Amino acid sequence: MINQKRGLSDVVTVSLIILLAIAAVVIVWTFVRPTLESTGKEIAGGNCLAVEVKVVSCTIPRDAARLPNGPATVVVENGPGQTTVDKVKLVYYQTAAANSNSEIVDGSVSCDDIGPLARKTCTTALAGIPYNTVANAPAKVGVAAVLGERTCPVSTETVTCS
Repeated sequence: MINQKRGLSDVVTVSLIILLAIAAVVIVWTFVRPTLESTGKEIAGGNCLAVEVKVVSCTIPRDAARLPNGPATVVVENGPGQTTVDKVKLVYYQTAAANSNSEIVDGSVSCDDIGPLARKTCTTALAGIPYNTVANAPAKVGVAAVLGERTCPVSTETVTCS
């Protein structure tokens, strides 16, 4: 009696395994791709880790005639990274204490587009900050970089205003 067993040839078996592997990769990729794309856009939109913005100096008028609207002059410097800062937000602290009350004010137009290793002078009116005597004028200032729609955390370095 002749043995009539039939089976798949080796070529067909290997081809089926390759097709199954490709199908598995395509299925996994359809679930992973949206996550990778959204994360990449978030990172590209503003990398706060590459920004080293700091306040160099701060001058606030301390004479009663110019209170409460006297302009504050703050010099801001961008570090050596390759990121250009779109604009800055200035954070004024009422006292020299580390976590004192603070007011956030947008930097003026002159504080837009601060390139690497560049300095800009920000002149802002303090009308939005309630102080009516020399004694309660803001004591120090910090800065937060704005990259596109993202505002970075306030720098840990602050400068006492003179």
